Amino acid sequence: MFTENLIELARRKERLIARVAGQRTVIADAYHRWQKPASMLDRGVAVARFLKSHPLLLAIGVAVAAVVGRRNLLQWAGRGWVLWRAWRTGGEWARRFVAWNRRAVNPAQE
Repeated sequence: MFTENLIELARRKERLIARVAGQRTVIADAYHRWQKPASMLDRGVAVARFLKSHPLLLAIGVAVAAVVGRRNLLQWAGRGWVLWRAWRTGGEWARRFVAWNRRAVNPAQE
């Protein structure tokens, strides 16, 4: 009788472990599906907090948008985006070059 109870408990444990593994898979799939939208939402919240803490920048942006107009604003926004990406890419290249140059000049400091 005692052995039968232990066997039944072991079987129940195996079933529960299998069920939990399936639930983990479902949760992981849901996480991967929502990861990108959640990160975009986090960025939006960060931008909103930044603008809330810097209202003068927001006012300047609104004033510029009102003066420039929609068509010109979109053109300038596109140019600004390109310049920002070039600045970030150039900065990354510069950091890599400086690190590479330091290793090339002083290989013993690695």
